[in-house]
Amino acid sequence: MAAPLPAKPREEPPGMEEEADLLEAFSSLPSCQRGWAVPAAGDGVRLTLQLSQRNLPANSQRKYLTTLLLNEAVLEAGAELDASPPAEQVGVLLYAPSPSGRRTLAVRAGNGENSAVIEVWDRSRVLKELHVPKSLHGAVYNDGWFGSGAAWSQDERYCAYVAEAAPPARTPEWGALPAGGDGKKGEGAAAKGWRGQGEWSEDWGELNTGKKPPTLFVLDTDTWAVQRVQGLPADSSCGQPVWAPEGDALLFVCWEHQSELASASFPQRLGVVFCFNRPCSLQAVPWPQAVGSSSGGAAGGAAGSAACLTRSLGSAFSPRFSPDGATLVFLSAQNAVASGVHNATNTLHVLSWADARGALGGGAVPPPRTVVDTVWAPASVDDFPGLYCTALPEQPFLPGGHTLLLTTQWRSLVAVVAVDLRSGQVSRVTPANGACWSLVAASNGWVVASESRPSQPFALYAAHLPERELSEPAAQAWGWTALPLPDAGADGWPAAVRAALADVAATVLQVEPTTPPTTVACEAVVLHSRSAAGPRPTIITPHGGPHSAYMAQYFMPLSYLVSLGYNVVLLNYRGSTGFGEASIQSLPGNIGVNDVADCLASLQAAVDAGLADPARVAVVGGSHGGFLTGHLVGQNPDRFKCAVLRNPVCDISLMIHVSDIPDWCYTEAWGCEEAKRRAGARPTAADVQRFWEVSPIAHVDKVSAPLFFMLGARDRRVPMDDAKQYINAVRRRADAPEVRVIVFPEDSHALDKPQTEFEQWINAAWWLKRFC
Repeated sequence: MAAPLPAKPREEPPGMEEEADLLEAFSSLPSCQRGWAVPAAGDGVRLTLQLSQRNLPANSQRKYLTTLLLNEAVLEAGAELDASPPAEQVGVLLYAPSPSGRRTLAVRAGNGENSAVIEVWDRSRVLKELHVPKSLHGAVYNDGWFGSGAAWSQDERYCAYVAEAAPPARTPEWGALPAGGDGKKGEGAAAKGWRGQGEWSEDWGELNTGKKPPTLFVLDTDTWAVQRVQGLPADSSCGQPVWAPEGDALLFVCWEHQSELASASFPQRLGVVFCFNRPCSLQAVPWPQAVGSSSGGAAGGAAGSAACLTRSLGSAFSPRFSPDGATLVFLSAQNAVASGVHNATNTLHVLSWADARGALGGGAVPPPRTVVDTVWAPASVDDFPGLYCTALPEQPFLPGGHTLLLTTQWRSLVAVVAVDLRSGQVSRVTPANGACWSLVAASNGWVVASESRPSQPFALYAAHLPERELSEPAAQAWGWTALPLPDAGADGWPAAVRAALADVAATVLQVEPTTPPTTVACEAVVLHSRSAAGPRPTIITPHGGPHSAYMAQYFMPLSYLVSLGYNVVLLNYRGSTGFGEASIQSLPGNIGVNDVADCLASLQAAVDAGLADPARVAVVGGSHGGFLTGHLVGQNPDRFKCAVLRNPVCDISLMIHVSDIPDWCYTEAWGCEEAKRRAGARPTAADVQRFWEVSPIAHVDKVSAPLFFMLGARDRRVPMDDAKQYINAVRRRADAPEVRVIVFPEDSHALDKPQTEFEQWINAAWWLKRFC
């Protein structure tokens, strides 16, 4: 008798076909990544936009360009823009137009013995294609921190970019020994050789696993030579290049691998992604350099070597020159460096280039002038809360060079502001209309911005400012005109998504803290239905960090959950960015207490406003949001129907030994000042006890809500062993709630690959459907 055929594996999650179709439709909406504007004929500009769309079958992001002409006639017509058809950037890792727009650099991945393929285009053809050997450099950095595009010199001869340094050493080639005694390989048949791994070298942690340190390279478009920049500080990483106005120096940001501010506590290199407390400096190296030069590696003004321009600051990054080249502007995360928190209120500074360039000859550089200083506690909800900007725009200046534009978080919103470099006046130039605004590009008196809200991924607007540089003295917003892109608005969306997003609204609630300090601000952003009557099942969602924030802008998974019938409460607890430095500094030493209390107070505020059903509440969070999820279901086991935890911090006493940011454990558990005394690579018994006490693992025996864990196997920020031990602790109980786990083998902390994103949120929807 024949054996029965094996049963087909069951498909999970079951019964979610309609939800999956809707999620796939949501996933098809594009986002606007960045833009470039260059002067065009007359008073106009040519605007190039880079858009991105999830490619689910390929598990990648599909990026493409569209170009349009912007002038007064276009604004007056008010019609749909005449944009070029989308041009997909197949395989393009880096794209950088020159200042005039006449040339473009494109970099693609190499193969075999080549690390990269560089293409230089004019407006009609490829001028040159270069294959860069791995012996010169490794992969190009375009991560938005070490490298973001490339830097063209004003004359457009040179183009600087960031790439992995070639390994300084390698093993011999074993096995393939030459037949002769002259040390040379013969041309005949021979055994295949191999090279070993060599000595292990440290990297920058999360998202940088296996990467060699970033350093600087320059392409000369006269000779078509690619040259490694010499004279950079030894044992350091270099990035964010920008050319001096006359092209006689290359400025860059330097991160020392063994910084004096960090090495006393931790000998290892710590993670850098989202960690603005890593010391960095602004430096300059003379240019041009002789091809093949090997000038010394120590900074300090020796001929041909780099000179530090910001010795009085522990942090300096994102350098930009004013249009006349007289002023150097940059950001500083000095508050994060000084306190130890990973993200804090930033400040804006300027240097006279005439003074700073003297450092190249060994001269002293005067301390930079602070233009926008720290705001400790804004007086009201309408007041400027301080600078929460992690990079200045590539084109930040208005005509005249005294007014700089940037995008900054403003409480639970995002705004474009104009900064007068002479007076330090900060003016909000986009409407305070409940939406989040971001600068896309500025050139020739034209400013293009993007507006986003939970019901709208993005909409473009333009303002033309030929005569003035700042907003009116009353700081009223500029006049903005909509720029409708063909098929990019709601009319071009899938019908199901168009109907769902039309019903999404957002309400910002002011929340009164219930634990000291009660004077520090706390807000909640509630995403809800415009049409549904009465409170709906509710999901509370604390953000990660903890020093980050949720803004009232489009985030696809959360708008999707609203479309499924839930209200979503986004929790900006004390310690969030965007509310002043006092808020940030109030949380270290109080995690697991104040942030948990704020989550509960925010939920109660939503209940009191009729926007949450107290009998049907779930909690979803990742990273520190997962930490709070664990605390909420552990400290309040009867309050929540279920929970979803994405790469959560469950046990800091375990995390301290495996994370790329062990300093975080000390700072957040003990507080900033006590952490400075205690931090080190070998925690004491008292440290471990404190880490355990403030962690969700301390409350694991009280948890009764069903738990769904989603983990990335390549997470170095909170490696999944942290969550696995918590899962084991739950499951060992006789009365354990249902626990489900998905491990994504190729994902890191963010769980943001398109297929991963899809699978986790369809499973989250299934979990919520079952229990909430």
